[in-house]
Amino acid sequence: MRPGPAALRPMSGINFLAQRNQASGAHRRFYLLLAATTAGASAVVLAWSTHIAAQAAQQQQLFNLLRAEHTRMDAAINVGKQQEARIAELERKRRYLEALQQQRNDAPRLLDELARRMPPQVFLTALVQQGRNLTLSGSAPSHRHVMQLLEALRDADGTFTQVQLQEARSASEVGPAATAAASAPGRRHDFVITARHRAAATQ
Repeated sequence: MRPGPAALRPMSGINFLAQRNQASGAHRRFYLLLAATTAGASAVVLAWSTHIAAQAAQQQQLFNLLRAEHTRMDAAINVGKQQEARIAELERKRRYLEALQQQRNDAPRLLDELARRMPPQVFLTALVQQGRNLTLSGSAPSHRHVMQLLEALRDADGTFTQVQLQEARSASEVGPAATAAASAPGRRHDFVITARHRAAATQ
């Protein structure tokens, strides 16, 4: 059944323009709210990025300061080590010079002690001193004379300690020792004796 003109007449009073305006206003408010939200989010992201960048720059500056301080401290430590090495070298030289001076001061006493203990016809051909250590090389007319020298060096006064006969051998008498001991037998006994001199350690 088709509606007649009387049935369609009431719909002609509906206002569609107001509804469109209302919908358009709602759309504008939505887009404005969306734009405001987007702008706010962008501002927050920008502010956070700026804060992070500032923190990173501050951390980098602190790192540079620490690295510069470490470099300065390393340089100071190296200078200190060099100074300590120079001081140690000077101290070593000082001790060496003192030892040489002590040996020079002890030399007359050492020679006097050896001369007093040397048996007749026993001659020293070499005397080597290293600190308190002595090496005596010489020649004697017999093995008995070598033993006499050992006993004299081992005297109870303790001037010489750790006296040891390192070498003793018979040899034909030649050279200056033969001239100095012309009355001795034709064969002599060469010897090497080591000892320590107590006087060399005194200050």
